[in-house]
Amino acid sequence: MTAYYFDMDGVLANFHKAYATNKGTALQRKAMANLEPFEENVNLVRNMIKAGLKVYILTKAANEAGKLGKIEWLAKYIPELTTDQFICIFKGKKIDYIREDGILIDDDKKNLTPWAKAGQKIYFVTEKGAKITF
Repeated sequence: MTAYYFDMDGVLANFHKAYATNKGTALQRKAMANLEPFEENVNLVRNMIKAGLKVYILTKAANEAGKLGKIEWLAKYIPELTTDQFICIFKGKKIDYIREDGILIDDDKKNLTPWAKAGQKIYFVTEKGAKITF
């Protein structure tokens, strides 16, 4: 079974709008927890989990406060997600945190390129929050 690795910022949540509003500073816990969801993509993830597909959230955070905010956000918008399905990194490449073969759904080519070079599948979200269609 293919695993699906979803990025959060720009794919499931409108991080970029909040980042611009905060004048480019790293967002803290409260701001991360209150990001606007991209509802169609959030619903896709929820339905995939309900259908029994292997879904992971693979995201980066600037610091521990950002990670905790993302956990709060996920509890609110994707309550079906378990803690072992959440992978939060602070540095390095996302491919270094792969748990099993799968597809990375991301809006940043610098995350997608190493994933593809490792022989994994990718899905490029060309515009922030664009509806994901497999």
